[in-house]
Amino acid sequence: MTIDEAFHRILRGHWLIIISCIVVPLSAAVLLGRNDADLYEAVARVQMGRDLAASNVQADATSQRVLGIATSPGVVRVALDKAGLQADVGAFAADHIDVRRVGVSPVMEIAVTDTSPDRAAIIAGSLTSDVIQFSNVGDQQTVEQRRTEVKSQLDGLDKQREQLVSRLSHASPGDVLAIQAQLSALTASQTEYERQLSDLDLAFLSSSRAVLLDPVRQPTIALPKDTPQKAILVALLGALVGLGLAATLETFRPRLPTPRAIARALDVPQVGHLPARDDSPRTIAAAVQVADRLALLARRYGAGRVFVVPVLARDEAWARSLAPHLGPSAGPGSHRLECSVLGSEWVDPGENPVAVVLTPQQLPARDLARTSSLVEALGWPVLGVVSYEPGRRRLRHAPAGDPGPAGSPDAPQQAEVGRPLERAEPVQPVQPVQPVVPVGPLVPADHADVDPVERPSAVDDEGAVDRVENEEVLRR
Repeated sequence: MTIDEAFHRILRGHWLIIISCIVVPLSAAVLLGRNDADLYEAVARVQMGRDLAASNVQADATSQRVLGIATSPGVVRVALDKAGLQADVGAFAADHIDVRRVGVSPVMEIAVTDTSPDRAAIIAGSLTSDVIQFSNVGDQQTVEQRRTEVKSQLDGLDKQREQLVSRLSHASPGDVLAIQAQLSALTASQTEYERQLSDLDLAFLSSSRAVLLDPVRQPTIALPKDTPQKAILVALLGALVGLGLAATLETFRPRLPTPRAIARALDVPQVGHLPARDDSPRTIAAAVQVADRLALLARRYGAGRVFVVPVLARDEAWARSLAPHLGPSAGPGSHRLECSVLGSEWVDPGENPVAVVLTPQQLPARDLARTSSLVEALGWPVLGVVSYEPGRRRLRHAPAGDPGPAGSPDAPQQAEVGRPLERAEPVQPVQPVQPVVPVGPLVPADHADVDPVERPSAVDDEGAVDRVENEEVLRR
């Protein structure tokens, strides 16, 4: 299968499914986008410390820390209660709270969206104050606890030192050395604890503090809706789904979407195309051109009769009405072959018969299997494929220029198709003439056969009807 054939079989053969998969979700996305309420965004800017981030990873870590504080269930619940909004804490935090960093700087934006600008401003203000308070005060509890522990250790060392000093005045010479060793150990421990206390004080003084840069303001302009982006995304997804469905249908129910694909499946050329499935003058004119081509192709095989093989059984009656126009034309010396239909009625094939396949311009591949098997079993040469536009059959009258042979097997059907329209004019019956003895002068011999009643010419009526029909075709 070539790329062009795959394109025709999937896209052109199932274009309605693909268009439906695109239009239906696209319309739904546009309709839902129009019905969505307007959202307002309240934003506050906070500086988390003085030092710039060394990398994007460090900046992301700071923003994630702020996001973790702002989306904490307790913090969000307090903010929602202040705004008087009863909503699910987790869903609101996931859908309406966002933290954005400004480059690699310590500046963070805390954004809150809501359908009400007042509620958005209240919630954003509450979250911002909680983030600043926790960032500035949250770590101080640990520092103060450690300072308290270090001071208690120093106080214990001071008490032990005083006890040892009081014992030193009345101690024996042997105990003096032991007390001095203990005092030296207490001095070393006291020095270490004093160093830790100094580090804690230095860390507290040099710790970064969160500062509010831009307070929350009540928004006045709604956010632009993302309906176009959603519609484009939905259309792309629908196109992929439609292509998948079309490919699946083509895999399990293959179709032949063009006459060229049908001819390729039968390994024969396309001989011609009929504009409609009817007996209009335009269709008959196209059939006459096809007949000339069939006569030219049949000379390769020395054929004496051509058989029309309709792919669909319902086309047999129409093929029989079309066969006279594919056969010899009126008058001597016609170059066309006798044409018959290979269907439910027996027709003697004669010597060297050939076949031509009559098919719609597109059809399922399984419908062509029976015709392919039949042609292969017969072993007759297949001149080609004649396609037609599927549609409702309209019986029209054939033009008078190609009535077909009067003695062909399909002459009765030809007479039905090629019969001109008769005008509904009253015709007076002609009374038989009684033989009388001439009294006056004799009638000249050249006037003896003149009919006393003038009849309308059938040829003139037929030509007038054909002209009217041709004008209708041109007007359409």
